[in-house]
Amino acid sequence: MKKIIAIVVLLLAAHFVSAKDIEITDVITQDDFKEFTKEFGSALLFSPMAPAEPLGITGFDVSLEMVITDISDDKVFWKNMVDDGDPYSFIPVPRLHVQKGLPFNIDVGAMYVAMPDTNIKLWGLEAKYAILEGSMVTPALSVRASYSKLQGVDDINVDTQSLDVLVSKGFLMFTPYAGASLTKINASENSALVTLDDVSETGYRGLAGLQFSPFPLLIINGEISYGETMQYGLKIGFRF
Repeated sequence: MKKIIAIVVLLLAAHFVSAKDIEITDVITQDDFKEFTKEFGSALLFSPMAPAEPLGITGFDVSLEMVITDISDDKVFWKNMVDDGDPYSFIPVPRLHVQKGLPFNIDVGAMYVAMPDTNIKLWGLEAKYAILEGSMVTPALSVRASYSKLQGVDDINVDTQSLDVLVSKGFLMFTPYAGASLTKINASENSALVTLDDVSETGYRGLAGLQFSPFPLLIINGEISYGETMQYGLKIGFRF
């Protein structure tokens, strides 16, 4: 019952707090577009939401996730980048995330987002290689690459890339993990209101998370990351 309630809460939150279209409604400067790209692009990054250890050749991970990004909603550029001029103080991104284990300690995954009542759609791909599988006494260590692409927004194009290094160590039902990321966010505009140069921003962020498995197959995961913005993630799914 608790897991059903949690999933319902995630879906309701996505519906009630995300009803904003991204749209250039007034003139913004090149600097404004650069700052918007950093914050909005950070919300679109394909966060790991999983520890470093590999799934194994028969492994699957299927989950619902919510990643919430804190933004500078008091800035003029945000007021000019949503259709009603009244941005929320955060961006919630609900997503379906699927991962599959392959031979040689490789995992691949994909995610998809269609935010209710908005023009925001997003898809992403990932690949992770476990340099160290981890054991009862040693941690797992992996490198991960990801890509995401915004769709559905006519006024801007955004895509992101990230390269992550992750380390984790399981203890009974708990698997804490941490990592560092190199990120790149690319954006361009298609609006008749402005003529702005394309933006490409490189950044860094750190992350920490905890995976909890109270029952066989069921996983609950929390993750916090900090770079250009603060992000908070919650995941509920099945790993087998």
